[in-house]
Amino acid sequence: MEDSNKVLFSILNERLELLRQLDAEGDSDRRRHIAKETQTLHAPMAHRLGLYQIKTEMEDLALKFLDYDTYKYIAHALSAKKTEREDYIARFIAPLEAKLKDAGFTFTIKGRPKSIHSIYHKMQAQHCDVDRIYDLFAIRIILDSPLEKEKSDCWQVYSLITDIFPPNPKRLRDWLSVPKENGYESLHTTVLGPDKRWVEVQIRTKRMDEVAEQGVAAHWSYKGVKGSIVQRSGDVFVFTPTGDLRRLPEGATVLDFAYSIHSEVGSHCVGGTIRNQNVSIRQKLQNGDQVAVLTSPNQHPNADWLNFVASSKAKNKIRQALKEQEYKSASEGKEMIERRFKNWKLEYTEADITRMALKLGYKEVSDMYQSLATGKEDIQRLREVLTEVDETPVVREHTEYVDRSDLKGLAIEVDMNVKNVDFNLSKCCNPQPGDPIFAFVSVLKGIRIHRIDCPNADDIRARYPYRVLPARWAKKS
Repeated sequence: MEDSNKVLFSILNERLELLRQLDAEGDSDRRRHIAKETQTLHAPMAHRLGLYQIKTEMEDLALKFLDYDTYKYIAHALSAKKTEREDYIARFIAPLEAKLKDAGFTFTIKGRPKSIHSIYHKMQAQHCDVDRIYDLFAIRIILDSPLEKEKSDCWQVYSLITDIFPPNPKRLRDWLSVPKENGYESLHTTVLGPDKRWVEVQIRTKRMDEVAEQGVAAHWSYKGVKGSIVQRSGDVFVFTPTGDLRRLPEGATVLDFAYSIHSEVGSHCVGGTIRNQNVSIRQKLQNGDQVAVLTSPNQHPNADWLNFVASSKAKNKIRQALKEQEYKSASEGKEMIERRFKNWKLEYTEADITRMALKLGYKEVSDMYQSLATGKEDIQRLREVLTEVDETPVVREHTEYVDRSDLKGLAIEVDMNVKNVDFNLSKCCNPQPGDPIFAFVSVLKGIRIHRIDCPNADDIRARYPYRVLPARWAKKS
């Protein structure tokens, strides 16, 4: 997590430096693109990490490059009211300082203007001009308190403030009892100050202020992180519907995003929505996209998914799901053979199954099982292949020899009760002259000769002891 945060800090640091240099570039499509991307991706990212100073500067600079006239208008209004604002802050702070000193607190009080971007949003929300917005600044009280007294000191200061200025109870924000996810701790209140003007007051300790200014970066020196870390990959940063940040590799799709949430979400993903538009699972993501996943219980991974996902997690999960599906199908196919062949009173060995698969063109027995389970293969075909080697022959006592030119004058002698049969050397063990051998009775392939130590010997003897016959090498007569 720490390494991940350092990379994010580095990304934000680089982006802020880029924004600061864009003034020299002049108006351009590139500058507007960078500003818009900053608004939708980098500023929210900074906010999520609690880097409020960076967030504020990014938002102000982005507004400057996207709507310079509005930016300039607000900046000019703030500048024109600077002296008036400073006088008002001094009048507001004076009684507070006296009260806090009398109570024995060590503290600093700061008055700061709201950001230009924040004022711009207030103007839009309230449908008014900058002159009609009264809370253009906030007061921050920073206490020098030991860790064990932080919360009690903040609440005591709150009590002292509300003794002087009446509070607006609807505007109380308690992030002391339950800090924000990014670690932000503070107590916010809005009080009615001199001249009946509402003023926001923030109460926190030095430790809290450090975290508030640097977020999780307060545990590192974020400025010491080298920007070159970012260049190692072309990542895409997107958001969940609840605002959680997700980092995915360049080229990532909605399906990659779904797997980043949970493997089950990915396996049942049928599409998604981006900017309230329905998109397919193949849709590639762009920085700043807020993505919602659509799922269906009837959806399952298929091999084609591997052709368009970009993340290792998605690829691994898809492969795992496909293997599980193959294993399940193979088990179902195997059970189908066992059940149907039993109903037909057909006996077979594992060697028979292997030969059936090869004769039907399958490289692996499991492939045949899967084809049966999915309906691509007809079990009647397997029955036809099996019966070629599983019918009981007509019998009559005699002795036969196989005349094979490649046996160099040798023959095979079998004591048996079988009429008009051929001899075949089994390919599973490839008997050679001199090997101890036995014979196994079939029909279309005649008598099959196996070595005594054939890998299939135990299975054959266990299943069909009545079809196993003694055999031996003999000289050709």
